[in-house]
Amino acid sequence: MKCLLLLLAAFHSDAFTLNRCVPRASTTSLYAADGPPQYDKFQATLREAEKVGEGSFMLHIDTEDVVEYEPGHVLALEMEAPKADGDDVDSKTSEDAKQNGGWMRGPYTVSRSTDKSIDILVKVVGEKSKLFSIATPGTPLRFGGKFKVPIVEGIDTDTTKRVVLISTGVGVGPCVGAIEKAMEQESFPPIDLIASYRTEEEIVYKDHLDKLQKEHTDKFSWKAIITGEQGRMSSTADNLRVLTDTNFKSGLEDTHYHLIGNGQMVSEFKAGLQTAGVKDDKVTVEMYFNHKAEIDADTVSRIAAAAALEVAAVPQ
Repeated sequence: MKCLLLLLAAFHSDAFTLNRCVPRASTTSLYAADGPPQYDKFQATLREAEKVGEGSFMLHIDTEDVVEYEPGHVLALEMEAPKADGDDVDSKTSEDAKQNGGWMRGPYTVSRSTDKSIDILVKVVGEKSKLFSIATPGTPLRFGGKFKVPIVEGIDTDTTKRVVLISTGVGVGPCVGAIEKAMEQESFPPIDLIASYRTEEEIVYKDHLDKLQKEHTDKFSWKAIITGEQGRMSSTADNLRVLTDTNFKSGLEDTHYHLIGNGQMVSEFKAGLQTAGVKDDKVTVEMYFNHKAEIDADTVSRIAAAAALEVAAVPQ
């Protein structure tokens, strides 16, 4: 987590300063000398920016190099900034591009990968993500660096009977890739995916997830939470019943939770699960934004009670 936060800070600052750190399961690391962070860069091209939900685009990226990435790895993705007077790119991105030979860059999480390709799910929230989303097939790209432990690798299958993936927004991208990987493994524990979106139109890969659920009824189930209609999953005891509304049997001690997306959701669920008695090694996390959001004590209590099957005692 420390390395990832440093990476995020580096990409959102005018002067890149990043101490050398080698995270677990990484073969390439970012480091700082007296300038921008350095990492091995793979040349690549955009095959397609596929719209997969309202405002969400899956970037299908090909490379001639042999690469080793898994769903949940974080890398640096680069694309040449528009050669304009700065009107098309915000000032921070423009300044960064100037320091990087004209290439804008940012940290993104791998959704899928092969030895010659990677998929990255992006949400259009600013000029940089908009430029990625409207890029045409054949657009030159570069990527490199490798942070975080892949989702599947972070789960101890010997001591886990059920996996719960909880995502907000495009955090579902790496979850989908991880689910696909897990379904290939005979002994992988069954998975419940709980994906939150603001509107129904924002749901990503609904048909694909429905198909996976139908093909693997004994291994995979998923639900979408529409916060614009139901409120946040953690906002009421009734909403939180989704945590234990499952066909897959397990207890607190053998359920693994992976939390990915909005920093407030991640922090509150992590705290609630810890309060309920879930061990630290049974909770893995990745925050996309909102890292410094305050944790609401009542929300943490609701989550803890729901996770511990004490729904009747959950505060309203």
